[in-house]
Parts: sequence; structure tokens; C-alpha cells
Amino acid sequence: MRGTRGVLQNIGILAFGQAASQALGVVALVFLARHLGTHWFGVVQIGVTFMTYTLIVAEWGMISTGIRGVSRLDDQGAVRRYVRTHMGLMAVQALVVLTIGAVVLPRLPFVREDPVVFWIYLLSVVPQVFLLSWAAAGLERMTWVGAAKIARAGLYAVFVLALLIPLEQLTGLAPQRIVPALYLLALTGAALIVGIPLSRWIGGAPLPVLPTLAEARERWRQATPIAASVIVLRVLVSIDLIVLGVLATPEVAGNYAAASRIIALLVVAIEVLWSALLPRFSRLAKLDPAGHRRAFNLYFGFVCAALLPVAVGGSLVADDLMAVLYGAQFPDAGPVFSVLIVSTSLLALGMFLGNALISEDRQSRYVPAVVVGAVVAVVGAWLLVPRLGGIGAAFGMAAGHTLLFVGLVGTFLPRFDRSFVRTIMVLLPALAVMAVVVELLGDAHVFVRVVAGGVTYGALALWPLRGLLRTHRPARPGSAP
Repeated sequence: MRGTRGVLQNIGILAFGQAASQALGVVALVFLARHLGTHWFGVVQIGVTFMTYTLIVAEWGMISTGIRGVSRLDDQGAVRRYVRTHMGLMAVQALVVLTIGAVVLPRLPFVREDPVVFWIYLLSVVPQVFLLSWAAAGLERMTWVGAAKIARAGLYAVFVLALLIPLEQLTGLAPQRIVPALYLLALTGAALIVGIPLSRWIGGAPLPVLPTLAEARERWRQATPIAASVIVLRVLVSIDLIVLGVLATPEVAGNYAAASRIIALLVVAIEVLWSALLPRFSRLAKLDPAGHRRAFNLYFGFVCAALLPVAVGGSLVADDLMAVLYGAQFPDAGPVFSVLIVSTSLLALGMFLGNALISEDRQSRYVPAVVVGAVVAVVGAWLLVPRLGGIGAAFGMAAGHTLLFVGLVGTFLPRFDRSFVRTIMVLLPALAVMAVVVELLGDAHVFVRVVAGGVTYGALALWPLRGLLRTHRPARPGSAP
């Protein structure tokens, strides 16, 4: 029933599939932006942001607790019952969100642009109940988790690229209304891809049933701190577009989204990484605290090594990259990208640290740092958008992202061992050399600059990362990451 691959294999499976689907997603995003134009692209991206909040509220921490709960069960019957009752709770939560959404949605100021767009996005909470990637992740069936993630992002990208214009011509519907319908279709396809094999692994169809009241209370007790942190964390990820939807024009939001949606891939990458790490980290936290600490230093070291050059290099090539992707259609995207690529990298590192707390059942420690960061982001964006527009929202978000990262680093300072600190110190000069190479090639095409900088950094970072890996080499599958 349970997968037997090592965590590095699980990460590889998820990373390969996610990289392929996200690359296709970038192509679809650029196509969509060019096809819809700044106004309707802004409206759709505000709709996507609204949908994200509804999905998170409807999920209410059940994905993380579900992965953790399934990972700690070995009996097939117990797993089947856990999955079905977990789905039952998610169905109740989806119904609550639909009811509240029906009351709240007409009162949101940005909805007047096209209410149909936002009503369709609200319905996404229904197929989410049947999207059981979390159960497959708890069983460490990462091939199928990867397939579902590919389907969710990849099918949507394919539908947008292949069907949007034909459906627009065939039906006469406005394209901004077709886009959310295509997303619902992709979400349904992803649910089928993982749901069919899951029924075989757990010995029955994964149909939702209600748990006992005592079980529901206990799961809600466990999930609520996670839900609170995830909801507030989402404020740190995307409240900027909601603020722009309220205080600015759709054109300003469209320029901002052209930059921020590409950068959001960093957040997706951390979420994918923790889909592979959380089951094994949860077991280690319970059975082998010393192994948990070694694994934490190893994986966080590699994540830092990957995100630092993205932040520095992305900021240096921001204007040229946005110009290559969008031409002159989104002129304000470059400055926004240069700020957000740095701050979102810090946010992604903070998310890694927060998920490490979740794996230890210390999710309540995650909440204060997230709340402080979110409050600063909202207040900063709200004050700066009327004065500065999109770049003001970026600066407000950057302040919140930085505070979250600093706060969680303070929480984990006793956990960082010498080899981790030594690795980070050696990587800093490599970043400086990379930045010099990128700047010296300022007249070259942006992709030449990116490749040259990446190769330079990779060559200089190889030695310290090999040392970190030797110090914290993963154990055999089944015992440690």
C-alpha cells in the first residue's frame, strides 16, 4: 500500500513533473496576458487570487493534517476510513464556503467588472473535495502525486493554449469567462487521475462520509492552527492583487500580475517540495529527532543555495526578462519583478521553515511570525498603492516577506549546525561573482546572461554543497530522508 522510494526519489519525481507543467504554465500565462490585454488579464488574475482564498478556507488545514495522518497509519482499513472521513469534513467545509461566498461575493468592489468570472472561480471548492493528492502523498505514492500536479497545471495550460480561442469563436462567450471554466475542468481531471488508483490502494472507492463528532472536533483542533497560518500566509503571497483590485484599476493589476504570477512559481516549488518531505519528516520528528535535525539542515541548505541566486540574478535582469516575455504591453512589470523576486525568495525560505514546524506538530509557533508579516504586508500595500501603484504593492509585500523570514530564522537559530552555517558563508562570494558576470554581460540577450550567471554560480557552489551532503548524507529509504 505504501510507497518505498527514498525521499530524494520522491522529490525528483515531483520536481520533474512540476517543472514540466510549470514551464507549460508560463507559456500559457504569457499567451493569456497577451490575448486578454492588461484590463481583462488583471480581472482574471484578481479572480484567481479570490479563488485561491476560497480554496484555502474550504480546505481548512485538512491537506497538511491529512498527509500527516495517513503517513502514520499502516492498516489498509484504517487508511480508507481516515481518507473518507477526511473528505466528509472537507465536503462540509466546501458547503459552508459556498454559502458564505454567495453572501459576500456581490459586495466585493472588483466583482462588478464581470461577476460571472468570480462565481465560476467560487465553484472550484467542489472538485477540491475529491482532489486526493494529499492521501497519495501520505502513502508516499509520489508518482501519482506528481501526475495529479502535472494534470492540474498542465491540463489547464493545454486547455488555455488549445481551446480558449476556438471556444471563444464557437460560443461567442467572452474569453475571461471561458478561462475559469477551463480551470475547473483541469481540476476535475486531476481529481480523477489520483482518485482512481487510490481506490485500489485503500481497498475501496474514496467516497466522503462524516466522522464522529469527537473525531471531527479533534481534526479541526489539529487543523485550525495550520489553517490560520496558511490563510495568513496566503495574505503574504497574494493580498497585493486584492488590494490592487480594490484601490487601483484592472490595468495596474494586470501589469503587476504579469510579474508576480511568474515569481509565484517559487512558492509552488516549496509546496511541491514539502509534498515529498512532510510524510518522512513527520515520521522522523516522532521517531528520530536527531535524524530530523540532520535532514532539516541538509534540505534547507540546498533550498537556500537554489533560491539565493534566483533572487539576486532575477533582480538584475528583471526589466529585460519582462520585455522579452511581454514586449511593450506590460511596461510596469519590470520594476515590480525586481522587487518581488527578492522578497518572494525570502517568503519561500520562510515557508520551508514553517512547514518544518508543522512536521514537528509545532504549527502554533508558525502563526505569530505569519500574522506579523501579513499585517505589515496589508498595511504597507494599502498605504503605498494609492501613492505608487503596483510598485507600492511590491514594497509593502517585501516588508511583510522579510519580517516573516527574519522571525522564523530566529525560531530556528538553535537548529542550524556548523556545516549549514559554513555552507551559507561560502555561497555568498559565489553569489557576488555571479552578479558580476551578469552585469558584465549587460548588452547580451537576457537568456545568455541568465545561463552564464547560473553556470558560474553552479561551478562555485558545487564544492560547499557536496560538503553539506557528505555531512548529512540521507539514510536508506524507510529510516530517514
